[in-house]
Amino acid sequence: MINFLNVQIDELRQDLSRIHDEISRLLSLPKKIKVNLEFVTEERIRELNRTTRNIDAVTDVLSYPYTELRVGEKLKLSQYKFDLDPVDATLTIGDIFICENRASEQAKTYGHSFRREVCFLFCHGMLHLCGYDHVEKQDEELMTNMQKKVLDNLNITRDIAFKSGFVTIIGETNVGKSTLINTLVGERVAIVSPKTQTTRENITGIYNDDNSQIVFLDTPGYHKRANKVDDVMDKHIANAQLDTEIVLMLISAKKPLLEQYNNLIKRVTATAKKILIINKIDEVKYEKLYPQLAELSSIAKVDEILPLSALKGKNCDVLIDMIKNFLPTYDHEMRYYPVDEYTDRNLRHMCAEIIREKALLLLDDEIPHGVQVVVTDYRENETPIHIFADLYCEKEGHKAIILGKNGSMIKEISTKSRISIEKLVGDKVNLEIFVKVKANWRNDDKAIIDFGLNVEE
Repeated sequence: MINFLNVQIDELRQDLSRIHDEISRLLSLPKKIKVNLEFVTEERIRELNRTTRNIDAVTDVLSYPYTELRVGEKLKLSQYKFDLDPVDATLTIGDIFICENRASEQAKTYGHSFRREVCFLFCHGMLHLCGYDHVEKQDEELMTNMQKKVLDNLNITRDIAFKSGFVTIIGETNVGKSTLINTLVGERVAIVSPKTQTTRENITGIYNDDNSQIVFLDTPGYHKRANKVDDVMDKHIANAQLDTEIVLMLISAKKPLLEQYNNLIKRVTATAKKILIINKIDEVKYEKLYPQLAELSSIAKVDEILPLSALKGKNCDVLIDMIKNFLPTYDHEMRYYPVDEYTDRNLRHMCAEIIREKALLLLDDEIPHGVQVVVTDYRENETPIHIFADLYCEKEGHKAIILGKNGSMIKEISTKSRISIEKLVGDKVNLEIFVKVKANWRNDDKAIIDFGLNVEE
């Protein structure tokens, strides 16, 4: 028996009664047990969490048993509260609170009905009342198996709507593509600097949550081609648009929007969905931006337009939801990479990029474009980890500047690089950087291949 304190939907009442009876049957509970069920607001469930669990959170379901019970124990009548009426005596084993809004949101996430989600939550809550828990892994397996058995027996399934796919980020140089991918993934995937041509190849960043995996490709910025490396970068951009579900077209709120859009749309070769992102809205006044947004919205041939700030994280959650709406849906977990990975780059590559990032930040504008870094040895078995790297430039004069007076510049580059690498690897690091000259390497096919910048045909 369930005391429905505010449940009015007949079909739902029937489903919950069936779950109640099935759990009672499987666990050999006494006849005429009662569970109090109440649907509550987010404010109410937050209050319950605060007062009873000392956490400030909105959860989907809470259960409060009237006595402590371990799985497999028989219920003793003396342990429980009784409700007496003229006809019969019923045994009340506890209270269940379900947050209606959270249940509705989760139903949309899983791609099934509110009714099915509530059935799952009620089953989960009633099992808690009967001594089941999921704090320890072994207990979690017992509870998960029992939940599945109950719902399968009643043909009530919690459908899985898993979203996954590939998303390519394109845009001119310095519009914030690397900052955006780092923010979305929640990890340091791509290096960031105010210098142009920071990204030279496609960088993969992987977003994971319980119901989705989004594989982002951060591409080099569009700019006027001046050498063979620039040609290779253009090939990287074109390749990233092959077999992608979505193209994120990034433009800056600090420059004329329509002009940027017209230049960028010519570069889109994919037939994928297109989301136009206006980044850096934190750096402009809304009064200046709004008229341009209105004009752009009436002209742009894209599926969505979204202003955001990658640096501040503003509207990035909205972007994730928007992306999910366009991704393919699977009835099973479909991940292209393990759930604990956030990039396909190895540590050698990431360390080399960190060193290049620090060089870009510290050196004069005319030098960074000719800088490339190769990690030649990574001794992870040593304590501290010992890393050797070669920093290449194109001219002897540039080498002198990179070294600095009495080695001051390369020392500063090394120190800042080491600190960032230690954060990345979670351990102490000894870093040795050797500055070398490779004349005109950006027009040298062999050097481009040796540095790993070439595009595989």
